[in-house]
Amino acid sequence: MPTRSPRSVVTFPIVLRELTVLRAQNVTSGMRRLTLGGPQLGAFVKDGLELPALRTEGFDDHVKFFLADESGRLVLPRQQVSSLDWPEDERPVAKDYTPVRYDPEGGEIDFDFVRHDGGVASTWAENVVPGDSAWIAGPKMSHSHPAGADWILVVGDETALPAIGRWLAEMPKGTKARVFVEIGEDSHRQELPTDADAEIVWLSRNGAPAGSTDLLERAVRAAEWLPGTVFAWVAGEAVTLKGIRRLLVNERQVPREQTHITGYWRRTTPPVPAEAAQTGNVSTVGEEDEDDAHERLHALTDLAPPYAIRTAVTLGVFDLVDRGVRHAAELARSTGADPATLTVLLDYLVGIDLLATDGEGHYSLTRISEELVEDDHSADEYHLEGAEAALDASLSGLLHTVRTGRAGYRTHAGRTLSEEMARESRLADTARAAVEDEARWIAPGVLRAHDWAAVTELTATGHGAATVVETLVKEFPRLRARIIALPSVLRVLRTAIIDEHLLPRIDLIPGSGPVPAGTRTLLMSRELEWLADEDAEHTLAEAASALAPDGTLLLVEQVATHDPEDTEALLHHLRLKCAFGSGVRDEAHLTILAERAGLTLLGLKDIGWDHRLWTFTCTRPDAEERRAGTTW
Repeated sequence: MPTRSPRSVVTFPIVLRELTVLRAQNVTSGMRRLTLGGPQLGAFVKDGLELPALRTEGFDDHVKFFLADESGRLVLPRQQVSSLDWPEDERPVAKDYTPVRYDPEGGEIDFDFVRHDGGVASTWAENVVPGDSAWIAGPKMSHSHPAGADWILVVGDETALPAIGRWLAEMPKGTKARVFVEIGEDSHRQELPTDADAEIVWLSRNGAPAGSTDLLERAVRAAEWLPGTVFAWVAGEAVTLKGIRRLLVNERQVPREQTHITGYWRRTTPPVPAEAAQTGNVSTVGEEDEDDAHERLHALTDLAPPYAIRTAVTLGVFDLVDRGVRHAAELARSTGADPATLTVLLDYLVGIDLLATDGEGHYSLTRISEELVEDDHSADEYHLEGAEAALDASLSGLLHTVRTGRAGYRTHAGRTLSEEMARESRLADTARAAVEDEARWIAPGVLRAHDWAAVTELTATGHGAATVVETLVKEFPRLRARIIALPSVLRVLRTAIIDEHLLPRIDLIPGSGPVPAGTRTLLMSRELEWLADEDAEHTLAEAASALAPDGTLLLVEQVATHDPEDTEALLHHLRLKCAFGSGVRDEAHLTILAERAGLTLLGLKDIGWDHRLWTFTCTRPDAEERRAGTTW
């Protein structure tokens, strides 16, 4: 069952902006602040696209700075409606930084850069002068201050200091916080004004290289653990955070949703001098022959590692090993697995570098499995009882689907994926939560693509509808909304998706059939992507019949781009086709389905992320009889 995060999220269109350096100054000997400005901080038009003003509402927001490469060449992505199109042939040089102050009225935004030798961004920040251009994109989202926590634990090195400083400045008055900041030397301390009840502990490396100490972990372990619910925010060098993560998740048993642990950077081993390599002091590894077609074919067709890894994730093997359950017999008892078979699986995972062993039946994590354990998204993505893995598994029916054009996937019980979702709550819940998460990116486009100020009552259905409705209700306080869905779907929306403060303004109505007759404004969000054509047309026809005589149907769907180089989009189409018989339809296909259902197109807008918003009205003669006079 998905769990609501204590931090609400708002997303924004990703906009590439050219700004101008206004000021450059050193906050301390270890931190340099750049103040940027320019017309493109506000809304502007470029290449026919109306682009919104910059918004940053969360203390740990980040933007990407685009910088010239070593040859001095600046490579930039191309602007789309709500996102950026990254060049295929060469990757832009981009680094993430947190806005520490934004003054939209004054037209200024500040960024802090850690001062250190080397590094393309720090070198640029040292040499830039007022009047120079600076290219940024973002923020793409903002997370709020965590709700419901009795106290806040904040841990970070100097790379996290800009976010920590901004958070302390914006923390609600009286918030109890314990803050640990690692810096290179005492002279790097900053004034961090706050209205919070914050205890700030500075930890100096005294000249030791960044990322080479365990100062933060030792300080957090030694600190008093306060009573009540904690929210822990930890950021800095990725390897040094591993011990802190284990302390919080495994020893203190802090729920994952109450933590935000992010590796801002990773320390790398200094390059080996050329003379050392020439004298044989460095072992060398022979390069693989990338032209070996046989090896490449084997790698592409080997199904064993994906299934072995997903099985281990589903059983919880990697999490158990991370928590100290290391022996095969203990792992079998903890997972409820057959001991002999599990041992074979564990040894296979050793063979593919997902586990290590001491040869006596004790297992430990490797660099790869540590990454898997630390990445919460990976745990959801690879769980065989979750939606993403089920969609991957649907490709086992690809042969039938390619031959017939119809859904070819059946579960081990012989059911379609839709039937399985109706029976298995975990599968259905993870599917709904995943779609709602994806909807965060299209919600700003929906907001801009229609005159919502003229809408007072809205009925919504479909996947991702809750996230879109939440965005609209936040922006238009007078808008009254209701979402119609199956009771199991509403349960997920109520407990894990919709901001609980907005629940009184959004009616959740159980239903599985047509929307109520007389509906004036109906939003259907991605409702057709799990339906074959005949079912999609029927669903649209029922919606058309339910519209009031002056009613409007707003249809949001992903569209096919027919880009042969976009392998992810092509694969997503195949998954949907195998699982549901739908696939990703193009604009013309979707428009034809709607017209067959008795709908008349009034407008079509690109809302970004390969999604469109159609505006329809109903002119079908036989729909008049089904329209009731009651309205909501």
